[in-house]
Amino acid sequence: MISINTQTANRKLINISRLNTAAGTFRLTVNNERSLKLITVEILSTDGWEALLIETDTPWYQTLVTACEQHLREQSAQR
Repeated sequence: MISINTQTANRKLINISRLNTAAGTFRLTVNNERSLKLITVEILSTDGWEALLIETDTPWYQTLVTACEQHLREQSAQR
């Protein structure tokens, strides 16, 4: 499930409430203005949602961006 918020005229934010990947289950906010950029990332742990620091040079960052892109393509194909 996704919800789309437009907070400013030039900034398009997309909230993904649950994204299941091989690395875990995530809740994200992404900016899809020019290219996909992670704004907030939380991972579902045994204690609930935990915020992650976003470091673009880590291996999981591109993996998660790719999973988001695939998720958004699937969502738009269902509409």
